[in-house]
Amino acid sequence: MLDITKMLHTVVDLELTVDDAKELLIGPETRQQTIFVQLDYQLANFAQAAGWADVLEQGSEDPALARTSYLKSLALLLLFSAKKQWTHLVVMDDDQWQRVTTAQQSTKLADLNKEYLAIKHFLNGAYYSHRQEDFRHAWHLLLKMGIVDFGYQPADLQQAYLELLAKVAKQYEED
Repeated sequence: MLDITKMLHTVVDLELTVDDAKELLIGPETRQQTIFVQLDYQLANFAQAAGWADVLEQGSEDPALARTSYLKSLALLLLFSAKKQWTHLVVMDDDQWQRVTTAQQSTKLADLNKEYLAIKHFLNGAYYSHRQEDFRHAWHLLLKMGIVDFGYQPADLQQAYLELLAKVAKQYEED
């Protein structure tokens, strides 16, 4: 199981580090928009790098880029939850975790496309209509996609996530 609280605190701390280094002064609405745009971008990168999304370029998978884009998507979704004050929606009990991690694996193009589009649909509902349940569904589907569909191991994911965010933080601490 992921230590979601630790992952959440790490991305919030990173945001503060970046803000201090860049002396960013943007309002809360613009911040949410920026996070949402970056999340959309990273999700698309994940789909592209994972190789299922581009049927014309079969064999163009980049597993390392796919994993990095997935990790960035997790970070941005967690950060978005903090900005919306919806962090209670990302914390999962054992039953929720079990449902996510034991869901049926999607391997077919049509199923992966549906899952990706569902994530985007739920994110749009969360962003534009402020529906917390849509956000929760998007979070669960994103976790399911990485852990079940792509076989990312939770412990490895968490370690890579923390390393990625530490690497980014170090770049801004040195500036």
